[in-house]
Amino acid sequence: METNETITIYYFTATGNSLTTASVIASRYKQSKLVKINRLNVAEHPYSAIVGFVFPVYMGGVPPIVYSFLNNFPFRKDVYYFCVATYYTYKGNTLSVVNKITKNKGVCLNYGNYVPTVGNCLKEYEVSAVKRPAILERADAITNKIADAIKVKTDKRLPKHCGLSEKLHKGLFNLFFNDTYKKFILENNCIGCGICSKVCPVDNIVINNKQPQWGVNCASCHACVHWCPKNAISLGKSKGRLQYHNPNIRIEDLLH
Repeated sequence: METNETITIYYFTATGNSLTTASVIASRYKQSKLVKINRLNVAEHPYSAIVGFVFPVYMGGVPPIVYSFLNNFPFRKDVYYFCVATYYTYKGNTLSVVNKITKNKGVCLNYGNYVPTVGNCLKEYEVSAVKRPAILERADAITNKIADAIKVKTDKRLPKHCGLSEKLHKGLFNLFFNDTYKKFILENNCIGCGICSKVCPVDNIVINNKQPQWGVNCASCHACVHWCPKNAISLGKSKGRLQYHNPNIRIEDLLH
């Protein structure tokens, strides 16, 4: 049953897991708005009684683009805030970092939770097609429970922040992903369609002479690798690995 309260959910997504989660939560409300986090700056935001942030866990922490977004977000004290992070095998300290940011802003993060789903970091691993349906079914069940909890404005005790843990996870991310933009390999079967440029959440890819060129502001999200219709983009050991995007999401959904 829908509620009359207003909700705005800010999301960051590459292959659609976090957008699917955000959409399920938003479906509980008659007045809802989904806003994509796709720049390193924050524009003015309309007031909503409920505000959420949904994004994937990156190397046990908050993606840099989301971290910057939250640190510049105009938080208000009369709002119910929640955060939901999607992940594959490791949660890390993600929620505690978001909780720290909101406390520093003088507001309360009322609720936080995680949704385990299909991982998409082809540079490091591949999730077999056989395993995906069961993972996604579990993700759907957990997401619906989270949506129900948020609808009744559940308050949930969040983990304490550990500065050492945050520093460690940031260090690991920088070690493995800071120079991702240098490591993309383009295969000969590229057709110059420009889809990689369109799905890039940080507008880091330009098409020159029908071929993509990556700038230095890569978010290490792997969207370009997964959405390429010819599987012509590889990164690290990703060549030959099975592409993935959440079955609920189309390319068109990422472009709004």
